[in-house]
Amino acid sequence: MTVVATIGARRRWLALTVVLAGQFMASMDTTVGNIAAPSIQRDLGIEPGTAALAVAAYTLMYASLLITGARLGSDRGRRRLFLIGIAVFTVSSVVTGAAPGAIVLIGARAVQGAGAAMAVPQAISFIQADFVGTARARALAAYGAMISLGATAGLALGGALIGLDILGLGWRIVFLINLPVGLVVLVGAARLLPAIAVAPRRLDLIGVGALTVGAAAVTGALALGPDTGWSRLDWAIAALGIAVVAAFVAWQRIQLARNGSPLFDLRIMAVPGVRPGLVALLLSGTTYTGVLFCVAADLQDHHGYGAAAAGLALVPFAVGFGVGSAPGSLVPHRRHPALTIVGLGILGACLIALGAADHLRPSAAGVLLLGAAGFGYGACFTPLLGLTVAHVRPDQVPDATGIATTTFQFSFVLGVALFGSVYAAAGLGRALGIMGTLACVAILPAAAMCPADSRAG
Repeated sequence: MTVVATIGARRRWLALTVVLAGQFMASMDTTVGNIAAPSIQRDLGIEPGTAALAVAAYTLMYASLLITGARLGSDRGRRRLFLIGIAVFTVSSVVTGAAPGAIVLIGARAVQGAGAAMAVPQAISFIQADFVGTARARALAAYGAMISLGATAGLALGGALIGLDILGLGWRIVFLINLPVGLVVLVGAARLLPAIAVAPRRLDLIGVGALTVGAAAVTGALALGPDTGWSRLDWAIAALGIAVVAAFVAWQRIQLARNGSPLFDLRIMAVPGVRPGLVALLLSGTTYTGVLFCVAADLQDHHGYGAAAAGLALVPFAVGFGVGSAPGSLVPHRRHPALTIVGLGILGACLIALGAADHLRPSAAGVLLLGAAGFGYGACFTPLLGLTVAHVRPDQVPDATGIATTTFQFSFVLGVALFGSVYAAAGLGRALGIMGTLACVAILPAAAMCPADSRAG
């Protein structure tokens, strides 16, 4: 049984600001490593593959531990897990920024990802538990905006900070900057997040181990495959990961049959809206990091942009996402399925239009199309996330939170792996065209959510 301490409306929004700041830091570090990788390689004198592993270590642990983080938040308290996660993330950020060599760097980045996985799931759980109606829609819109702004800031701000070479720190500053921000978030969370009385359950350690190994193997293969040329080893690791994840699912079924305490309650997948919502999140999410990665690469490869300038060129996409997130809080809930379909249509059409050219030439039209694509994704993401978890019971929120955050985090990894490979083989135009097609395909599961939502609304 979980008892939530009630808090006033003003304090609730201040608490949301704190958890969103934590989400911003976690999102920023998913992309800042890509910008810092060349400088890290030169400064530490390491091989490109080692630098790629240091970048992937964060995403690998982040994606593989999100469901565990959600479950621990439910069983041990959201406030406690958020504080622990941010503390681990902040300390490991400092260690990353001070790393003298590859081993410390890779280890610290992995611990960073683990800290983010403990903190991030508590954000959606907090929103689902403490906000209702229009307030929940506004909170989810702000949550979506932080994901986009954080990832884009990792490219733009990260590149700018490295270029400025503040105090001669070079690439290290992009990780050390998490120290003051993390401390502010910790103080704010300790003062503002509501206390929760919980009855801890036995943690399914076999499930934790199986899911972590399986998800890490799949994520690692996807993250490193483009850099290694998709060797046989990459495919073998991915296959092993899929097999272990399948074993995890079987073990969870056994736990349910025994009335045990599974890490993830598979019954959540039967809740209306969850399955189609997850599919739509996966398909549309791949386009997000696909755009960030491929457009930034094309601007550097074919137009002479530096890393910082390429990151800044993607700001219209992030701004469009932020503006597009607003309608989700203004449109009545019964219209959210239609808003999702319209947003996916705009996203798909804009990406297909951008892909009509072999290269994205910097122009007013390109800026407008990027901004419009971001608007479309923002318009669909917020209601889509809300619809996916709309019908879950309060006791199912941790499972819904875990699977939703894992799905779109995994989609980010998949987007870079898939479209990075397409871009390298066939160019930006083909990559953007496929992204647009996937966004349009995502309309199908989104449309499947309409009848149930209409009856509910």
